[in-house]
Amino acid sequence: MKAVPRTPMRVVPKTPRVHQTVEKQRRDTSDKARDPVNVFCRVRPLQSDADLTSLRVKNSTTIALNPQDQLLQHHKPHNGAQREVQYIFKHVFQPDATQQDVYAAVAQPLVENLLKGRNSLLFTYGVTGSGKTYTMTGNLRHRGIMPRCLDVLFRTISDYQAKKFVFKPDKLNGFEILSEEDALLERQHEMNQRFAGSGRFAFRHKDSDPEIASQASVEPIPLLGLDEDNMYSVFVTYIEIYNNSVYDLLEDSGIQKTLQSKIIREDANRHMFVHGVTEVEVKTVEDALEVFQMGQKRKRMGHTVLNAESSRSHSVFNIRLVQAPTDSQGENVVQDRQNITVSQLSLVDLAGSERSSRTKNTGVRLREAGNINNSLMTLRTCLEYLRENQLAASNGLAPKKVPYRDSKITHMFKNYFDGEGQVSMIVCINPRIEDYDENMQVMKFAEMTQEVQIARATPMKQDLGLTPGRRKANKLFKIAVNNLNELGIPEAKDLEVDVGLVYSLGPDFPAYEMDSPEAQIKIRELMHYLEQRIEKRKKLRANLDIKCDSFRQMLMNLDRDNLQLRTELASLKAVYKQERDRSAALEKKVRIHESSIDVLNNTLSKQERQIEELTFKLNEKENMLTQKEHEKEKQKKKFSSKLAVESDKNKREFELKLREQRVKLQERMRIKDEKLRLVSNILQSEDLPSLPRSQSSENILNEKDRGAYTARTEESSVPATRTDIYATPRHGAAAANNRHRRSRSAGDKWLEHRAANPVPLGTIMQPHLKNRKSVTKLTDLKELTAHGTTKYCLVSQDADTDGDVETKLYKGNVIPTCGGGAQVVFNDVECLKQKSPVHSPTRKRPSNGNISALGGGAVPSTVTSAQDVASRCNLGIEGHSSKKSKI
Repeated sequence: MKAVPRTPMRVVPKTPRVHQTVEKQRRDTSDKARDPVNVFCRVRPLQSDADLTSLRVKNSTTIALNPQDQLLQHHKPHNGAQREVQYIFKHVFQPDATQQDVYAAVAQPLVENLLKGRNSLLFTYGVTGSGKTYTMTGNLRHRGIMPRCLDVLFRTISDYQAKKFVFKPDKLNGFEILSEEDALLERQHEMNQRFAGSGRFAFRHKDSDPEIASQASVEPIPLLGLDEDNMYSVFVTYIEIYNNSVYDLLEDSGIQKTLQSKIIREDANRHMFVHGVTEVEVKTVEDALEVFQMGQKRKRMGHTVLNAESSRSHSVFNIRLVQAPTDSQGENVVQDRQNITVSQLSLVDLAGSERSSRTKNTGVRLREAGNINNSLMTLRTCLEYLRENQLAASNGLAPKKVPYRDSKITHMFKNYFDGEGQVSMIVCINPRIEDYDENMQVMKFAEMTQEVQIARATPMKQDLGLTPGRRKANKLFKIAVNNLNELGIPEAKDLEVDVGLVYSLGPDFPAYEMDSPEAQIKIRELMHYLEQRIEKRKKLRANLDIKCDSFRQMLMNLDRDNLQLRTELASLKAVYKQERDRSAALEKKVRIHESSIDVLNNTLSKQERQIEELTFKLNEKENMLTQKEHEKEKQKKKFSSKLAVESDKNKREFELKLREQRVKLQERMRIKDEKLRLVSNILQSEDLPSLPRSQSSENILNEKDRGAYTARTEESSVPATRTDIYATPRHGAAAANNRHRRSRSAGDKWLEHRAANPVPLGTIMQPHLKNRKSVTKLTDLKELTAHGTTKYCLVSQDADTDGDVETKLYKGNVIPTCGGGAQVVFNDVECLKQKSPVHSPTRKRPSNGNISALGGGAVPSTVTSAQDVASRCNLGIEGHSSKKSKI
């Protein structure tokens, strides 16, 4: 990195043409009185007695820089020995100067300007390690400029501060006045945040920080000249400019989070401000220092070779004083934001200029040092352009455009250099001989800065025409009223203060000495002052006459009103007497009616008790009737269920009988069809076989079914007859294959067809099927024909009339059909019932005749055998055949 040049480079403006607005501002500022920039110098004490110094303080305003020791040790003289160079400042603070001396000479006039509504700028300038931060903030034992300014400010306005949140920032560099209700809501919200520990209160600590000044110091004296009829509030902001970017150190983003950069904008009054900066209202010095400590923890510090704790950014601490006049009673702020006066004191701690050859910085530190040097160079360039523009204005030349926007620090304080406030600078010097070159550049910059003239700002305060001293007069009046109340005078509560009676002819006479050469000028000023007092006296006398006339007129009106009120009082007394007699008569009637009402109330209470008794009896009858209806409905449901069960049972029995009759009729029809078909075949054949006469056609069919028919005919006729027999279409059940013979050596294979979730059998006798296969659905024919299945068992479970589980096993043989299928011929039924052994009355098993008698007719043998099997199983398990029905 190249070394920073010792003299600033002249930047040629891009547009040499000057705008009309700039020209107008130049003419306006040229008419105002100008003050030079106040430059002070403070010399830091040597850290060791062995260190050599390159400067000496000649008096309170002059300092000499002597390079002889440095030339003897490190450099050879070129063109003769160099002479010492003298620099003149407004004041030079020697190494033994205290912090109070620096504050009294530099910062106290700025605090006075703040109270008068004027803006001020104070910044410290110097190389790194020269004591800039110590001068501005101090340490634990010696307070710096910033805490002393806050202490004096709060001690001066302590009795005249407005309640918190009466003034509220509008985020556009201005303020608005809140009503008492809105201010109370804001205070409540802040109290909730304080208790919850959220917002800026989440990072508050009561411990002191080494960067913050100690509170142990001599109490300062309050300043004079405060307008006692105004209310005041103090707001603080704390920002830093790091790598030419602006950051808000009081932002509510937490210590761990990265701060967001802010932008610099111009408000409606063409004043520069940081948009979105956090403005905190403080009421005491402790609150302000606590806010400063919170921002100080976020400030970027770094370690270098020349300074263990070097500031790596420019820090700006703004103190804004907001004041507004009170109303005619001197109690509340006038609700008009046009009457607000805002003054600002900016305390700037500039980062020190560095040379990379001495600090040995690399990486991030080298980049930070480059940005710091560039911003300081831009500040120097702007001040040099201002000085050249002043010289050009005196010679009638066009001014140059000042490059404020090249750096954030100059862009932010552009208004101060254009005449919006007083500018002061403290140049901090480290007298070591090693810092001779850097100190030489600082001295040249300070000398050039003193030549810059800043236009004097005149604050504009609104005059509402209210009586001065009204606030103090109202306070004294309230004290007097309280004293009268304590003495027991009740009329004191009705007294109202008239602040207009407090007259003032202005301030006291100034002190003049007539023996001075300027006596004539003083006399003219005194004459002007007396004329103003005489004019003021005339106005006050006219005001007094007007108030006397109004008071006389008010007395006459009161006398007239008093006479009218007396007449009205006499008439009202007569009316009152009549109304009183009428009221007595009405009271007598009321007493009579009240007695009759009592008798009626007693009768009514008796009737109500009788109604309650009858109602209770009626409810009992209704409950009994409802209970009987419930029992009747229960019996009805019980008999309905039994009737439905018996109906279902009878229906199933009749369906079974009907199905058996149909099967029997179909079998007879089939036999007849076979007989007719056989007779037809015999008639159509040529040669009739010789059959015994005694053998009927029915016996022939039976022998054919058993495979006993072996008669043979001729080869031409017998095959045709058999083909016709087997080719005849049949309807109904499939014909079994008579040639099928089941192998008895292979054993039976069962196919058990049951439900998906059968009820477990708890009977004593359990079905036992060897070599079985169980299925839940029979949808495929292969399940009957495949795997050599010979037996089929259908398991059916149902509830009987008593609600017990009844399991039936329908067994049959699987016989292949002629078409390649299979049919099942059922030949057995097993019935399993599960009953409780506790209740088992003995019953007689009904005979077959009884069953037939109950059925009302002839019952097929198949049904009779099935019922007989079920009855036998019941007798074998429980000892009875059926359950007696309960009546």
